Amino acid sequence: MSSTHKHERRNCPRCNNTFECKVGNIAQCQCSSIVLSEEEKAFIADRYQDCLCLGCLLDLQNKYTFFKEKYRIGQ
Repeated sequence: MSSTHKHERRNCPRCNNTFECKVGNIAQCQCSSIVLSEEEKAFIADRYQDCLCLGCLLDLQNKYTFFKEKYRIGQ
């Protein structure tokens, strides 16, 4: 049985580290291990148009939380 799942090596547009994107099997992709709110997704999408590595996703999630708390957005 051959696999039709597409995995590709990508460079993160933010840090340039190489990571494996599993767009053909998103449930096993590294990005599925992080839960982002709609606001966090919008914050990231405003800045990047392509897939990011897990490290950058986590860092941007933390930056959004800091930004939100510092400027009391949505409170």
